[in-house]
Amino acid sequence: MRRSNQRPTWRPGAAWIALVLSACAPAADTSATLGPTGSALTASSSGVCEAIVALPDAAAAERAFINVAHQALHSLAADNRLGRPLSARVLETMQRVEADFSAATVAPSLGLDLAALQAAADAALRAIDEEVPACVH
Repeated sequence: MRRSNQRPTWRPGAAWIALVLSACAPAADTSATLGPTGSALTASSSGVCEAIVALPDAAAAERAFINVAHQALHSLAADNRLGRPLSARVLETMQRVEADFSAATVAPSLGLDLAALQAAADAALRAIDEEVPACVH
């Protein structure tokens, strides 16, 4: 016997759970469209450009790198249209830039490493026929 001040416990049925899961799952034929669009990939280059322009303010350069370029660079390197050598070049130069930012003092090579990263991102964008944004620095 239930007391009047106790509320019944609601438990979703299997049909409700299946409905929620199917609504949240992507459709089978949309897998090719998942992931960043071309314009999102161009942030890999434009974000690095923003970081270069922010120099010599290393903190502002790091913010631009992290907030704009970082995820786009990972997406660019993971793009299945990009060959392994260019993907590796993007990741390796990105790792050098991250190491420069992680150093106790600003690494003197930061500007050169950012320029190399922008060149790698631009080459990767060209290789997959994506727009390479202009960068004036």
